[in-house]
Amino acid sequence: MELRKAALALLGGVAAIASACNGTSPPTAVSMSQAPSVTSVFASGGTVTVAVPYLPKNFNPSTPAGANRVTQMVMEQVWPQAFVIDPGYQAETTGFIDSAEVVGLSPMTVNYVIDPKATWSDGYPITAADFEYNWQQQLQASPVLASPGFLAGYRDIKSISGSNGGKTVKVVFISPYSDWEGLFANLIPAHIAERAGWVSAFAGFHPSDLISGGPFIVSSLEKGKRLVLTRNSRYWGAPAHLQSIVFRVERSDQNSLASLASLKKGSVSIAEVTPSPQVDEAIARDQALSSALSATTTPSPVLWQLVFNLNDPVVGDRLMRTALALITDPDQLAADSVGFDDPLSASADSRVFAQGQPGSGAEAASPVAYNPVQAAKLFKSLGYEPDEHGTLRAYGVGSRLILTITGPQGSGVIDALERQLQAEWASCGVGLIVHNVPMKDLLKAALPHGRYQLALAPFVMPVFPTWNAIIYTDPVIPISTSFPPNLRTDSLGSSSTWLWSVPTPAGTEPGAVSLGAVTRDVTGLEDPDVAAYFERIMNELNTDARAQLLSRLDTVLTQDLPTFPLFQEPVSLIRQSDIVNVSESPGPAGPLWNAEDWVVETTSPTG
Repeated sequence: MELRKAALALLGGVAAIASACNGTSPPTAVSMSQAPSVTSVFASGGTVTVAVPYLPKNFNPSTPAGANRVTQMVMEQVWPQAFVIDPGYQAETTGFIDSAEVVGLSPMTVNYVIDPKATWSDGYPITAADFEYNWQQQLQASPVLASPGFLAGYRDIKSISGSNGGKTVKVVFISPYSDWEGLFANLIPAHIAERAGWVSAFAGFHPSDLISGGPFIVSSLEKGKRLVLTRNSRYWGAPAHLQSIVFRVERSDQNSLASLASLKKGSVSIAEVTPSPQVDEAIARDQALSSALSATTTPSPVLWQLVFNLNDPVVGDRLMRTALALITDPDQLAADSVGFDDPLSASADSRVFAQGQPGSGAEAASPVAYNPVQAAKLFKSLGYEPDEHGTLRAYGVGSRLILTITGPQGSGVIDALERQLQAEWASCGVGLIVHNVPMKDLLKAALPHGRYQLALAPFVMPVFPTWNAIIYTDPVIPISTSFPPNLRTDSLGSSSTWLWSVPTPAGTEPGAVSLGAVTRDVTGLEDPDVAAYFERIMNELNTDARAQLLSRLDTVLTQDLPTFPLFQEPVSLIRQSDIVNVSESPGPAGPLWNAEDWVVETTSPTG
């Protein structure tokens, strides 16, 4: 049984940053303070305040209103999680699961053993009935969520049954499903939701419905200002070290930093901010005075990509996309944009592996590397040759090759990237017009409606790579049916049925604005080889073989070029130095993945 890491492990919050495309190995994430020595004394209790940009509107992360990062951060410690994701991308069982393992392959069967003492805070036992109810509801709710990649796993379940008083849960799958550890997160109390509703029971703060099955419980909410978690007094396992965690609304990085610096007021103890020289200066000034703050910078799960509209008459041509990729230097783009804020940020070279993710070592060399000479040959084959000034024109004398790129307004990093991209392409004779719009318009209208030629957009790199199938295989299609669709599991054995298929009405992008990222296939890519690889990877339980398949999948995607990966957005986790066991997880809960292990140091370390 793989259990959550022990308390007081003094993790230090360091996560590795993968090497850049050129093969060099940059330093690991930077920490501006050292971990306290083993002679430190720790408090039993205390309060930690976390800065967040908003508070939950619906506390069920498996609803459209609740499918966002902050809601997951709050509920990670309130509702049972079958597994959590640690900073090394490893799935770890949590307190309410004594064991979870594959016990058979024909058919694939997983047994979950629930702690015999595990109960909800209202006294109801946590049993197989909760698993079964959550499975049934996920089949209805998942298609309308921003990131429904796990829908494939729930559709692949044939049956769920309980024994030993419901404390042993037997889950039988139709076919092997490699990402089974990603299922049954945020286990909702069935006896509450059956009465009050999967959505309505958790819309707003209703203490009688928002019960807990984890170390903390939501004890109070001040709309728009703060939310408080306190120890769940009826938690059956080891109690959390902290007495409470406060989520305080700070709507900007500047406000979060100002609150962090106000240590005497105790305004904010932990915050995630965008790295910048100003952040570094603030931390340095504070350390010069008190050494009270520390910071760790790691790649976030947000991947920025150059997006091609495959329905566009110009960039819809694969040779044109390849030529454009050959005149794009991702290392220089990263250095001259996100690199100004975080010099350790490296360019990304994969759509399926995040930086530092296990298996990324199997990634094959990119078949498209910076090569303007080869690009010139492709442009010529497409009928574009340079005139006397080096500008590409049709047959050297006709219309100029000018493209338009759409990006989000208000981002200094993206503005710098666009300028660098314009310069790189101009040096090869390609004109680039920049058209920026509000991020909301980019994600909600321009991309799903196909109102772009090229675009710069954020994507989410899920911990379980096959959850990206919906991004690269399910195009937004014109249908008239309303959500949720009629989902059936009786025909899943048919090879013509994609487990992850989610028909999405044209012009919609469910949850994209609240998630802040692309949530469906907006490029128009329809490659049966890509779909076949995703299906094989979902069925492959051998870790090494799976990594090889993922590498081949990314090679196919690179040949198709619906997108061109640029960089993973960095994030700085800043905390008061006397709070230990805090680290950044690549999962949606971020630093809250192990908050029951957070502890406050009460005396200064020696040595």
